[in-house]
Formats: sequence, structure tokens, C-alpha cells
Amino acid sequence: MWYNGQCNKNCEVTAMAVKAVLFDLDNTLYDFSSAHRLALRALAEYGQSRFDVPARRFLLAYQQADKQLKTELPYVAACHNRVIIAQRMLELLGLPSVVTPLELYETYWGTLLRAIKPYPGAAELLGRLHDQGIRIGICTDMTAHIQHRKIAALGLASCLDAMVTSEEAGVEKPNPKIFRDCLRKLHAEPNEAIFIGDSFERDVCGAHAAGLIPFWLNTRMAAAPETGFAYKELRSLNDLL
Repeated sequence: MWYNGQCNKNCEVTAMAVKAVLFDLDNTLYDFSSAHRLALRALAEYGQSRFDVPARRFLLAYQQADKQLKTELPYVAACHNRVIIAQRMLELLGLPSVVTPLELYETYWGTLLRAIKPYPGAAELLGRLHDQGIRIGICTDMTAHIQHRKIAALGLASCLDAMVTSEEAGVEKPNPKIFRDCLRKLHAEPNEAIFIGDSFERDVCGAHAAGLIPFWLNTRMAAAPETGFAYKELRSLNDLL
């Protein structure tokens, strides 16, 4: 097996014939959090110049809209849709909320897509797996359109065999369905596959529930939760090279 990193105390994973490796996308193959902050700053500047709304007030409305939608639309891809979030925030601010959300959408995603680049080791790891004949999939919570645009911006498409978004699956991680939908596209069984992601709850626990071997990309060096199942821990994708 091509991995020699850390393992939690319950780990009893032995060498296995890996046919597929599935990845989360955001904060796993690139730094979403930093790019998100840049995109929010661009939104704040837009709100100030277009509507004369103070940046802080504009961002507070974004956060309020985002929170409301995640409460009203839990575990569905629509809660991530920046058009819907922008529409709600404009409504909260008493500003024009028809068509204008598209301007905010393009401001946010245009800024983010220009900012992103693969994490160190990401392109090399995908290339190595691809060259070894291992099938590679993306399993991600978000709308399909923007996730395809992110992969194009990252320059990683040539190594990927399949992608399933929560918009396509109709559920979000940690629901096992989204993992199994991706496995079907890759023609692999759960016990032949590894999943790599940054969220312990959504990625590690979800992958385990679906029968995959979970790898936790713990770049923030968070405390490891106690579990009754095996998982492996990475500090960086370079750990797999």
C-alpha cells in the first residue's frame, strides 16, 4: 500500500488492493477557506460601491442569509447556491433582489476561481494514482456547475474519472449514498476504495458509514476525536507521495 502515515489507536487497516481513491474537493485539494475570505471581501467592496452599504453590514447580511438557508434547507445542495444566498441577503437589506443576485454570484465566484491553486502535492498525487491505474473520483457537497468550474481552474480534470456532487446525489455527506453513487461510477466496491477529506464528521464518518477506508486530512492539526472505527490521519497530501 502507498501510505505510511499516522493511524488512530483503533486502526487495524492492513495492505489492501486499492482500486479507487475518492477525494473531497474544498479544503482537501485546495484551500477553500482562504479563497472564500477573498471572495467575501470582493462582495463587501461591491456592496459598498454599488449600494453604498457599509462592508460590515453587507457581510453580516451574507452570514445571516447563509445561516438561514442552511437551517431551512439542511443537507441539500441548494443551501450552498450563491445566487440563492445573494437573493436572500439582498432581501434582508431591502435591496433589489431580482437579477442583481447574478452580479453578486459572478463577483464571488470570479474572485474565488482566480485565487485558487492546488494544495502542495495534490497534482502530483492525482497524477501518480492515475499512472498506477487507480480510478479517481470527487465526492463533494456543492452544486455541480461550480465544482466543475473549480476543477477546471485547478487544472486537475485530466486525472479524474468521475465526480458526484450533493446536487446530483440529492443528499450531502455524511449520508452514505453520495459515496456509493461515486463508487458506482468508478466500478469499485467500498472495501476496494479509500476516501480522503478534511471534515471529520462529513468525510471520515461518512466514508466509514459507506464502507470505505477513511483518510482524514487534518491540516489544522485538530484534536483527533474518539471513534470506534479505523481511520488514517494525514497532515498534508505530501504524506502520500
